[in-house]
Amino acid sequence: MTMLFKKISIVGSGNLCWHLLKLLHDKKPIQLTVYARNASELGELLGEFPDITVHALTQDIIIEGELIVFAIKDDALESMKNYSIEFGAYLVHLSGARSLQSISSIPCAGSAVVYPFQTFTKGRPVHWRQIPIFVEGSSPMVEEQLIAFLSELKLTATKADLETRKQIHLCGVLVNNFPYYLFNQALALMESKGLDKKMLSPLMTETVSKFLELEDPASGQSGPASRKDFKTIGKHLELLEKIPNLKSAYEELTKAIINRQ
Repeated sequence: MTMLFKKISIVGSGNLCWHLLKLLHDKKPIQLTVYARNASELGELLGEFPDITVHALTQDIIIEGELIVFAIKDDALESMKNYSIEFGAYLVHLSGARSLQSISSIPCAGSAVVYPFQTFTKGRPVHWRQIPIFVEGSSPMVEEQLIAFLSELKLTATKADLETRKQIHLCGVLVNNFPYYLFNQALALMESKGLDKKMLSPLMTETVSKFLELEDPASGQSGPASRKDFKTIGKHLELLEKIPNLKSAYEELTKAIINRQ
């Protein structure tokens, strides 16, 4: 198998690093190196992926590779200016909301922001070939090479500027992060009555399936807010009196559904 990038380094040892290693570790002739501050996490990664090389991330080390991927929190990106980077490398930061300028000041052969549109949890594999990936490069050539490399991995990539990625990132929060909070709140309420969380599964599954399958997803909205059933809404709010944050969220979402009609 030929690859545009054969020496790939990952900075970071958390969720994204683990998923990148799952994606790349068996793709010959790619050589993988991980740089990170957390020694215990580096040890765990080396135990699971024995063919990789690991280095403690210190300011006296040069981060080497043809492609260097920053799999770190957006807030940690500024600190990367304090490290030495191999000049001929391409730099990639994985982010939905950060601009290309956040890494363009680091000397390199080319830089890009790449945004895989998925939620990642270490230890829980994802189906990479189903994930949309958005790319913004420092030049058309950088974009084309990265998209070509992702194509070699059988992944689907599309060019997307910052404004587009920010909008996509917002949509991701709306369909993933907020519902996950509500899922956990529902779980706590179920458990308070000794009920199994699996009872929520058929409803959750049908909700997502209906949204994806209906020609007009808005027509599938159900519940007391869509019916303007204020009596039921009032009873729910009474149940939430001792959970003010959830009560506030319920009220605001109910208003939004009613006012949309």
